[in-house]
Amino acid sequence: MRTAVREVLHLFGMLRACRGLFAASTVVTMLSQLTLVSVSITSVWITTTLMADPDAGLSLLTGMLFGGVAFHALSLLLEVWWSHEVAYRILHIFRVRIYAAIRRIAPLGLQGRRTGDVASAAMGDAETLEWFYAHTASTAICAVISPALMIGVLCWLVGPIGLVMALACVLLVACPLLLMGVQTRQGIRLRKSLSDLRVTALDFVHGQRELRSLGMVERQESAILSGTESIQRIKLGQSLRQSVEKACGGILTAIATLVLIVVLTGGVIEGRIAPDILPVAIVLAGMSTAPVISLTGMLARVGEIGACAGRIRGILEVEDPIPAAPEPGLRSRPGERGALNLESVSFAYGDEKVLEDITLAVEPGRSISLVGPSGAGKTTIANLVMRFLDPGEGEVRFNGENLRAVAPDEHRERLALVPQDCHIFAGTVGSNLSLARPEASDAQLWEALERAGLAEMVRRLGGLEARIGDRGANLSGGERQRLGIARAFLRDPELLILDEPLANLDPFLEAEISANMARLRSDRTTVVIAHRLTSIRMTERIIVLNDGRIEASGDHDELLGNPFYRNLLGTQIGDET
Repeated sequence: MRTAVREVLHLFGMLRACRGLFAASTVVTMLSQLTLVSVSITSVWITTTLMADPDAGLSLLTGMLFGGVAFHALSLLLEVWWSHEVAYRILHIFRVRIYAAIRRIAPLGLQGRRTGDVASAAMGDAETLEWFYAHTASTAICAVISPALMIGVLCWLVGPIGLVMALACVLLVACPLLLMGVQTRQGIRLRKSLSDLRVTALDFVHGQRELRSLGMVERQESAILSGTESIQRIKLGQSLRQSVEKACGGILTAIATLVLIVVLTGGVIEGRIAPDILPVAIVLAGMSTAPVISLTGMLARVGEIGACAGRIRGILEVEDPIPAAPEPGLRSRPGERGALNLESVSFAYGDEKVLEDITLAVEPGRSISLVGPSGAGKTTIANLVMRFLDPGEGEVRFNGENLRAVAPDEHRERLALVPQDCHIFAGTVGSNLSLARPEASDAQLWEALERAGLAEMVRRLGGLEARIGDRGANLSGGERQRLGIARAFLRDPELLILDEPLANLDPFLEAEISANMARLRSDRTTVVIAHRLTSIRMTERIIVLNDGRIEASGDHDELLGNPFYRNLLGTQIGDET
């Protein structure tokens, strides 16, 4: 309960971003509520006046009635407009911050988080907060001020008995607060279940080939159905709880109003209260609880809203794995222009040591391959070179600069990565290529495609504007890989990282892409993460890693005498022979 309330109070703090518009929205909300009361009182006044004197002049009262209705309509329009303007402005701020946080911490800061969870926070959870800002924040303030004004007038008219409606308002708020623990648990379960269902649905869509080949389609459909049923059960529980809260609130309001009517009617009969006061007092009593009832509707969703806010804060407050600002005071070494150096580098994930005292150098325009069993530290070295990580000890330098002295994004402008499984974004061939250089002309895009051996295929598809399915679904593995190579050609990097670029390719395609790779590596400092002998022999020097240390280094022929290296390559050496 405390967690949910704390998260909601934090949401109120976000209103500082548009406090002027929020204040105006709150004022017109209050005016809308009070104008509605004045319209009701004027209607009662006209009725009682006609009953007392059918010939009485009603032009002034009628004018007041129509004026009140018009003002109420205007204030209601402004309330809806401005409250939603506030909501969408803050929603925009939240989304910008969420995506900025994802950019800041990715990729390693997202490890262990499911794609569906992150997507739910960025879209579904943020959208739920729109309801809070549009329909709740100003209502919560008005639920205090408007009833206080109405009950104050009521007490002025009928005396202290009017405070019974203040008690009713307090009890109305108490009902959902007493069940806050229940609704908080329901809200957390609901957001988690919605996120789980999103993940399962994404897996079902993207994994159709595997699911069908394994005969698991029905099981996955059952998982989706089970998730849907779980969400419906949670929502049913929420509806039941809200019904109890509303019923209790309705009963309390009816009892308070009935007590007030009985007492006031007795006062009229005894002559202590003027008869024309009674209908006005009943209107004030009935309408004094309306803003509070609106507030209780918000309180019924505090648990869910708090869960959404907590999930978003869980992304926004992730510690930055890499400082965005350059570290001052680090010396550069001009003599290493174009070279990549790791000097006494050690790194650990928590207590698990991954690299220990690694020292290696790649001369300008030369290439190395990192070879070793899984967990040897190859990918960690690549992440250090790309500055997705900083070493715990030692330093990584490129162009003679300690990477800590360079802003991460600035350093990454100088490099290109061709991963083992190149990610293709839904869109066109041109839009996917332009990610490497947004300002590139069509001629430059075609040149990159030619150098990657992909131009003819793109022409068959329909040119640069040809649509590519989600994740490159209508491209083969080799075509996706060559599109990644074309991006690297277009980027024209100083430093090139190749992560097993020839994995999962047939021998004919392997030879073709090897030739493309050779053109791409020309005169560029290159690091290749390799398992296949074909990839290993692309480079001039081989670094053999084992258990976070350098086991051996040299070219392929020199390392054939090393038992660990021979055992690592296994039958590939025999196949080569």
